Amino acid sequence: MQRILLILTEFPPRIGGMQTHAAYLSRHLAEHGYCIEVLTHRSSDPALKKEAAAYDRAQPFAIHRVLGRLSYQHNLQLIARHAKNFSPDLIYSSTVFYGVLQERTGIPVICRSVGNDVMRPWLGYPYRFASGCLNSPRLERLVHGWLEKDWYPDWAEALFRKKRETLMAQSARAASAILANSEFTARLLRDAQVPSERIHTVVGGVDSQRFYVADACKLSARRALGLPESGFLLMTACRLVAKKGIDLLLDALPRLRQTVPQVHLVVVGDGKYRARFERHCAEQGMNNVIFAGRVPHEDIHRYYTACDLFILASRESINPVTGTRDVETMGRVLCEANAAGIPVLASRSGGIPSVITDGVNGLLFDAENIEQLINRVVYLKNNPDVQNKIVEQGLSRAREEFDWSSILNAHRRVFHQLAS
Repeated sequence: MQRILLILTEFPPRIGGMQTHAAYLSRHLAEHGYCIEVLTHRSSDPALKKEAAAYDRAQPFAIHRVLGRLSYQHNLQLIARHAKNFSPDLIYSSTVFYGVLQERTGIPVICRSVGNDVMRPWLGYPYRFASGCLNSPRLERLVHGWLEKDWYPDWAEALFRKKRETLMAQSARAASAILANSEFTARLLRDAQVPSERIHTVVGGVDSQRFYVADACKLSARRALGLPESGFLLMTACRLVAKKGIDLLLDALPRLRQTVPQVHLVVVGDGKYRARFERHCAEQGMNNVIFAGRVPHEDIHRYYTACDLFILASRESINPVTGTRDVETMGRVLCEANAAGIPVLASRSGGIPSVITDGVNGLLFDAENIEQLINRVVYLKNNPDVQNKIVEQGLSRAREEFDWSSILNAHRRVFHQLAS
């Protein structure tokens, strides 16, 4: 029985793409006979702690919530100590930050990279000096609002940027293998001097059977969610941050309404820009935008069922203070939309073309190009045959390429290669 130590820095009950990947991977490995243990971040939020404890009790493997968000070096010490006690055959990390453990422990390390760990390494305090003191739970509780919501000031990011980038590159190059979530991410890793033969591109991650409901009724879904029962409903699902292009969708909506009078936009997700977007809609009298807020992952398929078109308008965002890039490196929601059988429209940005092939399982438009965005929405609205073709191809790719069975089998193949 192969023993694997999983370093899954983002883990349920928190919600997000990395958390979803972590949950599916850990359950899959346990179900296939691997002896696993999980190391993850502790939570500073008392309410989330209770949720986490309940979640952990329901899993058939040990979960240790001991890692802190303030000090990278102290986390390395904790993981190396745990590895010595657990004696795994492999170490798997959900970011490239812990590839350096191979040198420290002598155990092969496989990392997954979603690209953002390369572009803007979130390593907290990167130095060894005072790393143990900074990783105290009490200090973390004091600043948990900043940490949980990424509201820490830009100067803090700029202060440690160079050291963080150096550590990230060293660790990525030390890993035995890296699973990149798109060709875009693979290029970032090659630019960081990671040997090409160690990089494996594995795109996707969706439970295709759960998302597709063959006899789903759109009207019933809308009623259940309190959405407009008539009209053409556009949907997006994302964190409400700069790179997601929500402002572009809001700017396009009044012009779209001239051609599609009953168009509505449903925004699923939350983030620090939500209040700004809601205020903009109120000031402009835009009563056809619905902010659904944070939706548990097990419920999000209901929104895909209720809507007519899924849009992801991501663009590259560069922080003017720190200079760090933020780009859509893949877009798991695109895999979900394909699996749910809803037509997809997305920007030609970052790793999105690794998921959406223009004219096959969706349509692409140039990032920031509002004219193309509007024209493609109208084109899809007026061409049901094109919609049907995109839906059919999307369902096929979701089942054959993006489904968790394919993704997790790819992980296991790499595990076995290194083990042998």
